[in-house]
Amino acid sequence: MWRVAVVDDQASVRTQMESYFERYQQEQGERFQISAFQDAAQFLDRYQPEYDLVLMDIDMPGMDGLTAAHRLRKLDPSVVLIFVTNLAQYAINGYEVSAVDFVVKPVSYAKFAFKLERALKLALPKDRPMVLIKTEEGTVAIQRGDITYVEVQGHNLFYHTGEETYRVRGSLKQAEEEFGEMPFFTCNKCYIVNLAFVDAVRENVAVVAGDEIVVSRPKKKAFMEALAAYYNRAAS
Repeated sequence: MWRVAVVDDQASVRTQMESYFERYQQEQGERFQISAFQDAAQFLDRYQPEYDLVLMDIDMPGMDGLTAAHRLRKLDPSVVLIFVTNLAQYAINGYEVSAVDFVVKPVSYAKFAFKLERALKLALPKDRPMVLIKTEEGTVAIQRGDITYVEVQGHNLFYHTGEETYRVRGSLKQAEEEFGEMPFFTCNKCYIVNLAFVDAVRENVAVVAGDEIVVSRPKKKAFMEALAAYYNRAAS
């Protein structure tokens, strides 16, 4: 089942989108769970990264769609976003928030179905493992495979990805409980690295996504064995 959020201040548009999803569901055999919101603040205040697709208007009272989309991306970098709007001239700015498409109102069913089919192909597979991280701004969903390394500083954990770094309260033990299996490896008391992002190893330093991280001497042998095992498995 696909989980969809429709964010639009016009009740008629929300109703139309819901009817279009129902028709598409009957025609294509897909299943949708639709949540409708009349304003962006209502949508974001208690946002949980559980949606596969978000349809969002741009011209809304209070918080406009582009501002809301920037906030959404901080909470959920991977959800597929489509703008449904009267303001086609502003929708082009959607690249700033990784919007995959936009639809200009009034929306015909044929156009809706075409855009939806494309969006569903871009949505993440359901079985792709995700990590839910509770930051000060809210709960963020991160693809497990996008985490390059986890860093411990005091009572804080820093989750590094290619795009962002997320800070949460936590300990190395908590991180190890979550990332204690391949392809993650604890290379010292402050770092857990994703072996998929190890670019090179020089003496006791591993280059991980361009950053240099020390591998403690007691762990060096096990680290190299784990790295070799990872690449052997990837090649098989």
